Amino acid sequence: MNKTPLVLAAVITSVFSIPTMAADWFVGAGVGAQQNGYDKVVTDTGKDPKEVTSSSSLTHDNEFYMVRGGVYLDDSSRLYGTYSYNADDSTTQQSFIASYDYLVPLGSGRLNWFIGASAGSNHVSPESENMSSGNNFVWGGQTGFIFNITDNLSTEIGYRYLDQDYSISNAPDEIDEPVATPKAGSEVTTLSATDSQQVYLSLDYRF
Repeated sequence: MNKTPLVLAAVITSVFSIPTMAADWFVGAGVGAQQNGYDKVVTDTGKDPKEVTSSSSLTHDNEFYMVRGGVYLDDSSRLYGTYSYNADDSTTQQSFIASYDYLVPLGSGRLNWFIGASAGSNHVSPESENMSSGNNFVWGGQTGFIFNITDNLSTEIGYRYLDQDYSISNAPDEIDEPVATPKAGSEVTTLSATDSQQVYLSLDYRF
């Protein structure tokens, strides 16, 4: 049974089930650069048993956009949910994740260092119509710095790493070419998404 929807529901629900008293809510948006890692395996389907003829790792770099909202539980912790979008020549990826951060004040208190964990779901849509889209569970962590411009407005620079496990089969050797239906004796490529790394800048408003 696929546990991804259950895990995602649990982490997202935790963000929005915090008591409203003594909590500061915030919303924000950001942009950044994302690097997606892939493993590519080419298999000769005409041999018995099937034989792997080559394997390699590759990366795709592209921009991404995000919106988010959450709550500061106190001066040293926060919970929030994030939706992010990025696309390149091969796939479009949409992530829905919940995160927890621990904050450490630096200097005058306007600057905070944070470190935390994230978990959620990533929806992958290949550009080729002959490849099916799907969801996979992602998890990881983030760190960075928050600068409080005013009592309500802050900016943030951060880095996030997400581990993921998604495979696309019956692809040709080049991942951005149209997919042909594999024939007996043909070489079939399996492309697996392994991880994503994000560097971002955001602006948040705190209520």
